[in-house]
Amino acid sequence: MSSIIESLQLAAQQVHLINLYQANSEVVYTGYIDRLAPDGVVVNTYDDAGLQDGAVFMRYDVIDEVEMMSEDLDNMAFRLENAATEGLSGVPQPTVALDEQRPVLNQLVDQAKADQQVVLLVLEDNENYLEGQVQQMTDQTMTFTTFDKFNFKNNDQQEIPLADIQILEFCGNELLLESAFVKTAHTHQPTVKVSDINDIDTTLKTALTEHHLIAIRSADGSDMFFVGFINALNADSVLLNLIDMTGQFGGYTLCRRSLIESVTTQSDYLQTMRGFIELNRQYELNVQPVLNDERLFDATTDLFDSLLRQAAAFNNLVHITTENPMLPTMTGYPGTLTNGHFIFYNVDDDNQINHVGTMIELDQVVELSFGYMDAYLLEKRLKSTGNL
Repeated sequence: MSSIIESLQLAAQQVHLINLYQANSEVVYTGYIDRLAPDGVVVNTYDDAGLQDGAVFMRYDVIDEVEMMSEDLDNMAFRLENAATEGLSGVPQPTVALDEQRPVLNQLVDQAKADQQVVLLVLEDNENYLEGQVQQMTDQTMTFTTFDKFNFKNNDQQEIPLADIQILEFCGNELLLESAFVKTAHTHQPTVKVSDINDIDTTLKTALTEHHLIAIRSADGSDMFFVGFINALNADSVLLNLIDMTGQFGGYTLCRRSLIESVTTQSDYLQTMRGFIELNRQYELNVQPVLNDERLFDATTDLFDSLLRQAAAFNNLVHITTENPMLPTMTGYPGTLTNGHFIFYNVDDDNQINHVGTMIELDQVVELSFGYMDAYLLEKRLKSTGNL
């Protein structure tokens, strides 16, 4: 425990970008220490694009490791610098005034109550997290109303001892959007989804002509789902302009119809995303300046063939999923397409390109994603380190 606090003190003094790891959670927080308070640390956190994404309060005993040097942190430092250089922008972050001589958790809870902001809590002995609003507060407890963007019916009110709160996230982009969204009219809607092949066909055609936001669930058992607007549609595949979790343009995904398990046209989550899209319009944040959300595609062609040929010709980074269970999903560069095959040169976790590559059949590719923020950043990083 003392070594954790010593590491945090060093990181604060030297203004180090750090990763905070937890013993029993996969969630890693990346950022700069804002303050070391008697009851825990407050860290200003950053998202994968390198933009400030609110802050987190963590109790000291939750932290398993403080990382100050790694390939991941070098990569993140690059993204922070790029975000500033390229003028990327997020939801305006409010300033939070804290008295660091006093325990900060009570102050954060009090401020969340005053501002009616949505915050995220991780409680002791609880693997799940709670999002919602603080209604009342005493020195020892608070009354908390849950907000569940997937199901508005989950709006229980509960009494939570402040001592049970291990982690509190506040003022992140998604939380700020939720804080604005909960003030708008929103009522629970029953989910409407289709899974019959003919119904899927009709629904996709309607979504294309009427520009409906939809969610497509993958049939590969991964529980993966894509949310977006249909850009192009043909007998074999559907191409979506994706919407990410903060309601911004998230690149393009092409998937085979055979991969589609169901299409959802109405749900509380889609209602939330439509609210986020509208809020982003008001903030002028629908698309980051380095991405292009205005591309048009020719649905009369074999889109997998034409997009992979294009990516090979221009050396563009793409993400692919195949129907071969032995092959993982991969991010990398396709080679030239010949006789229905191509070699795929994937990028590994250490940003190294596999120059041997993997031979892949075109017909086995069931999902192809491109033009998204992570691909843009990874490609830029590979060029900056001389790996490309």
